[in-house]
Amino acid sequence: EPGRIPNKLKLFRRSCGYSQKKVARILRLSDTSSLSRWEHGVSVPSMVQVFRLSRIYHTLPHNLYDELWRSIGSEFSLSAQDEEPFNTNQSFYL
Repeated sequence: EPGRIPNKLKLFRRSCGYSQKKVARILRLSDTSSLSRWEHGVSVPSMVQVFRLSRIYHTLPHNLYDELWRSIGSEFSLSAQDEEPFNTNQSFYL
C-alpha cells in the first residue's frame, strides 16, 4: 500500500513462535499497538527498537526492512557513479 513501509516484522515474529503480546512484554511496551503499527508499516520503530527486535528474532536489522535496505543500496550505487574519486591527499577535521 502507498505510504506504508514494507517490512518482515510479522514474518520473523511468527517464525519465532511469538505473539504480539509476548514481544510487547519483552520490549516493555504498555500494549501491542506500537508493534502492530510497525508490522503494518504505518510507523517505524526507533533504531534502538529495531536492534532489539533483531535480537529477539535472531536476525540482522536490515533483514527486518529488506526492501528499504535494497532501495537505499541502489540509491547509493547510482549516486556513486556520479561522484568524483575520493582525494586521499585531502585532510578532514571533525
